[in-house]
Amino acid sequence: MVINVIWLQAPGISDPKYLLNTILDDQADNQARTLDVKLIRNMNVRYTQITTTISEGPFGSAGAWTCSERVFVWKVYTPQAGTAIPLFEEALSRFICGQLLAY
Repeated sequence: MVINVIWLQAPGISDPKYLLNTILDDQADNQARTLDVKLIRNMNVRYTQITTTISEGPFGSAGAWTCSERVFVWKVYTPQAGTAIPLFEEALSRFICGQLLAY
């Protein structure tokens, strides 16, 4: 399993999709046809499942959200189908806008 996280200062940005596009590897990742948009604890969250050709895959997901003037994106590669969504949900459950909780 591989988890990637990026966060940036991005004043005025309300749509995190551009950072989601940044973390997805256009040579290895295949994004699902749907991009889910959710409001989770007052954060705009974009989420997509992916498949990948990297050895840690072939499954995964990626999500992006905004918090104040920051934009976050998270991606995971997993060897088993169905494990990426619970990992993303756990990561978001630990996230508090204004601070990150340690694992």
